[in-house]
Amino acid sequence: MRRRFGVSIPEDLASELDDVSRECGVDRSSVVTSALGNYIASIKHYKTRHNCLGVCLAITKGELGLSLEEFKDVIVSYQHSHTDNTCVNIFLLRGDSEKILKLYYRLEKNCLRTILVPLH
Repeated sequence: MRRRFGVSIPEDLASELDDVSRECGVDRSSVVTSALGNYIASIKHYKTRHNCLGVCLAITKGELGLSLEEFKDVIVSYQHSHTDNTCVNIFLLRGDSEKILKLYYRLEKNCLRTILVPLH
């Protein structure tokens, strides 16, 4: 069964959605369903409290704009690299999944793009 509802997204994201659906030969609903399903699965993984291993990628145009001190117990390693005018921040994370999720939400507010990938 499918459920229909309205969602407002920025025009540039809507254009990208149209492009991706056209290039992949699928309708927009299929692209949104797949992307949303992956996002929800990732968040649910971290919301089920456990000792977790994961990687977080955070893209910025400059400094992260937040202190990482609060998260030193879950940050195993951190790498900061520059390419063109973009900063690429890579975190290897291990520990309490709720704390990892809290770090992800904090990064998401300060970064252009943030991706959290559970490794187990």
